Amino acid sequence: MTTTSVPAVPPPSRTRRSRRTGSVPVGRRFLFADRRRATLTVLGVAASLLLVFVLGGIFAGAVDRVTYYIRTSPADVFVSQAGVRTMHMSASTLPGDAPARIAQVAGVAWAAPIAFASGSAGGPQGRQLTYLIGYDTRAGRGGPSGLVAGRAPGAGEAILDEQAAERLGIRLGDRFTVMGMPVRAVGFSTGGSSITNTTVFVDRAEFARIHDDRVSYVLAGLDAGADPRTVADRIRAEVHGVTVQSRERFAESEARVVTDMSADLLRLMSTIGLVIALAVIALGLMTATLNRLRDFAVLKALGARTPRLAGAVAMQVVLTVVLASAVATTAALALAWLLPTAAPAVQVTITATAVAQTTATALPVGLIAALWPLRRIAAIDAATAFRETR
Repeated sequence: MTTTSVPAVPPPSRTRRSRRTGSVPVGRRFLFADRRRATLTVLGVAASLLLVFVLGGIFAGAVDRVTYYIRTSPADVFVSQAGVRTMHMSASTLPGDAPARIAQVAGVAWAAPIAFASGSAGGPQGRQLTYLIGYDTRAGRGGPSGLVAGRAPGAGEAILDEQAAERLGIRLGDRFTVMGMPVRAVGFSTGGSSITNTTVFVDRAEFARIHDDRVSYVLAGLDAGADPRTVADRIRAEVHGVTVQSRERFAESEARVVTDMSADLLRLMSTIGLVIALAVIALGLMTATLNRLRDFAVLKALGARTPRLAGAVAMQVVLTVVLASAVATTAALALAWLLPTAAPAVQVTITATAVAQTTATALPVGLIAALWPLRRIAAIDAATAFRETR
């Protein structure tokens, strides 16, 4: 009887497993083989990314502060003089009967006029640029979104942002000046101060005493279910010589003009910060590859092809940048929470979009810098590569 032997199937080898998984294990092992060096590389890249995150976050926070009054307003629609689309660096004057005419438009639940002007506020510890807003204190619409202390103002009285009050040395009940006119601080609001300016609220009659009797903007609330676009079209048709915008569109216009005014400075700061960050990232990742060049030469001598080595380096870069981005984001969020306690006027806003864009910019730079040293090994045979890196 003839017997046929069946050859045993060998277990999957390490080489086969590595081939299936590609360059992921090699890249990961190279990165964490020397944990101290890997930690320094990640922290160096994270510090560079943190610089970019904070610079962008400070500007984004300033824009948030400038648009705070608009974004927190109960109004659905803002009406201004024809051609005027912002409050910042703008002058708007509407006819005195505009609020009553707007209130009669179908879909409008209420219309609140406000007066607006730019000037300065002065206290015992200095002066600061301020936006002065006069509103109807009886209805309450058009005033601050909330008070942290005090009450609504009357004749000869005003509400001041709490951060500006602290900076100017003004306490509740103290007298200070707005546009050179004395008023008494009877309330403190919040969210109205930025790096450059603050906000003061007074009654419309007090605004007329300080500046003039005008209607700058009309804030309109809509009936439940009313479409803002439809109501805006009706206001334009029935009240001539006005610009009508939704709250969201008005806030976007305000943010855009602030961005345009700061475009040159922002571009310079961002460019310098980004160049420094990318230079540090490129240097750190190139150094990481150079320190492992002999290991890559050994792999090539053992038969690894250049694409395999490049894949290992690419995985190192991806892991390093992703870990560094996570560390930098955590540090930036901590700074965004801690910095206002030391400098209340400075707000840092870290957004997922900014983090993603910066990380996406750092990745290709890191890949180019880290892969560049491999050209020495790719251009020569394995034995020579091994001898030249010894």
